[in-house]
Amino acid sequence: MRRILFLVLLLSPLAASPSTAQEARRSAKDYFDEGVARKSKGDWEGALADFSKAIEIEPNFAAAYFQRGWLRTTPDGYNAALADFSKALELNPNMTDALEQRAFVLFKRNDLDAAIADYDRLIALGWHPSQSYYMRGVMKSTKGDLDGAVADFTAIISMSAEDKGSDKSMAYLARGLALRQKGDADGAIADFDAAISVDPRSALAYFDRAQAFEDKGEAEKARTDYETAIKLQPDLAKNVKKGVSEKVERARQTADEREDARFAGQPKSAREYWDRGNHFLSKDDLDSAVADFSKAVELDPKLAAAYNSRGVAYLKKNEPDKAAADFSKYIELTPLEPGGYNNRGNLRQQTGDLEGAVADYTKALELAPNMNHLYCVRGVTLVLAGREEEARPDLEQCVRRDPRAKEWLDSRVESARKQRAAGRP
Repeated sequence: MRRILFLVLLLSPLAASPSTAQEARRSAKDYFDEGVARKSKGDWEGALADFSKAIEIEPNFAAAYFQRGWLRTTPDGYNAALADFSKALELNPNMTDALEQRAFVLFKRNDLDAAIADYDRLIALGWHPSQSYYMRGVMKSTKGDLDGAVADFTAIISMSAEDKGSDKSMAYLARGLALRQKGDADGAIADFDAAISVDPRSALAYFDRAQAFEDKGEAEKARTDYETAIKLQPDLAKNVKKGVSEKVERARQTADEREDARFAGQPKSAREYWDRGNHFLSKDDLDSAVADFSKAVELDPKLAAAYNSRGVAYLKKNEPDKAAADFSKYIELTPLEPGGYNNRGNLRQQTGDLEGAVADYTKALELAPNMNHLYCVRGVTLVLAGREEEARPDLEQCVRRDPRAKEWLDSRVESARKQRAAGRP
């Protein structure tokens, strides 16, 4: 009888409790893995439920709190997200992803001191130093600690030459803005000069330098910089003061006359044809531009830039198939250059191939992860495709990296929603 009773106890749930506990731990991991898979597919509601179930089974599952907090990072969910990130950090104080996301939520809630404290920890942990110093500098600048902001941006600039130029260009821009706020126009101009030397096509650097020249009363230099900024990024024109706009227009006319005189002669080489083609392209003389780019690739079939420029001209001429062929040829010749993927992504978005556009923008970001414009356009494309939850991180990244992009981005997102509602991709 005792033997039978012993066997019954051995087979009872109490006797099996170690195995059951082990199964519960496995189940928490299973729910977590399923949540990660659902999140990657855009099923954020299902992922949220899975992470919550994992936490229910295993209350000390730090990674599950982080993932759930990430999904809750919306204006309506900031409090819940903050609680999740804080719990994840309580369980794993060195979880840098949770620290960075909590700092972002604190920043959005305007709790700048707490956000700065989190970036202090991130810097101590060595997490992406240039990004950490940059964000801490932005937060210090926002709260009026301009000296602290300048010190942080200086730290980025002082980092080794191995750091990417785009990070340094952003740091020079940000430090220049802080110096201008401090009333140091000369120091600001020196930083904008440096930003332009790192990235000669930075429209914002020219625009900001123009404003600093205005502060000094150097109208001619301001006019020239405004003109360059507007050529590189036409939508900046609306931000130029009315009185300056008239000067810019006159300067543009003078510059056009000089350019016309420069290209009056007959080109002799492929690059000269490409150069003149770009001149025609800037004046929207598309037929002449295409003719010159075609002559350039006839003379030098490996002149990649001519294919890219001709693709832009074909796109403006509403000849998408020819544009796609040229962008693809450019990518074939320069597979590590993000510009071709960006241009082909723009084409695909305009022609309704939204999945193709997202793929191209993603590839461009792999090659140039600090090119903020790509986060913006990929986010807008995802909104256009009805994938708003997937778009949210890109849209937030766009504004986080450049708060001045918010107005433009809001307009593009609203336009994308209207296009989707009207059934027009």
